[in-house]
Amino acid sequence: MLEMELLGRINIQLFEQKFGQLQTDEIVITSERLAHICKRHPEDYALFLTFGKTAVENPDFLIADEKNEGTVFAVKKMPGTNLNVVVRLALSTDTVGLKNSVMTFYRIREKNLKKLLDRNELLYKRE
Repeated sequence: MLEMELLGRINIQLFEQKFGQLQTDEIVITSERLAHICKRHPEDYALFLTFGKTAVENPDFLIADEKNEGTVFAVKKMPGTNLNVVVRLALSTDTVGLKNSVMTFYRIREKNLKKLLDRNELLYKRE
């Protein structure tokens, strides 16, 4: 069994129009996904430890991932960069007991954020 840690809580109302009812407002990260971020995005690992919770609880953009069902990009704008947390939501149609879960985390440039916004549905934008 994977170890998981509660990262924070999300505002499920921001997701329900697109995805329907979610199983929980809790968002977790497993030890396996944390190791993935450390290995595949080592330059971003410290940023995740510092800003991961803020990025999912107070994102500047929530963008539906049109290629992967039940997946969203939670983007937090920071001075000089953007932080992107890819989250798999626990939909009501999924196995009972699942939690919303961080899949990965990395920085994205402004032009890549624009591409995400052009190619996917914007669910929320902080005004």
